[in-house]
Amino acid sequence: MKKKVYIPKARMNRFDFFGLENSVTIKTFSKDVYTFHYNFLVQNTITKEYKKLSDIFYDIRTVRTLSGIVVAKRKNQNSDLFEIKSRQAASKVS
Repeated sequence: MKKKVYIPKARMNRFDFFGLENSVTIKTFSKDVYTFHYNFLVQNTITKEYKKLSDIFYDIRTVRTLSGIVVAKRKNQNSDLFEIKSRQAASKVS
């Protein structure tokens, strides 16, 4: 039987989004999808409405790059948002 290996994940805060402008999509628990823009603004992909990242931060479920690689994830609304270090992202960097 294989033994599970615990890999600690880094907790993500609002300022960790700096540098990800126009390169990630954000999905919320309410099923809304946003694109991240400059000055910590997010735009709803359907309604084209702009909001501050801080307004939706605690409702964020998944953060993905435009190519579909998961960058950060939250399991439920009461947990923290954690950065995901995927194998695909690591292989593209090297």
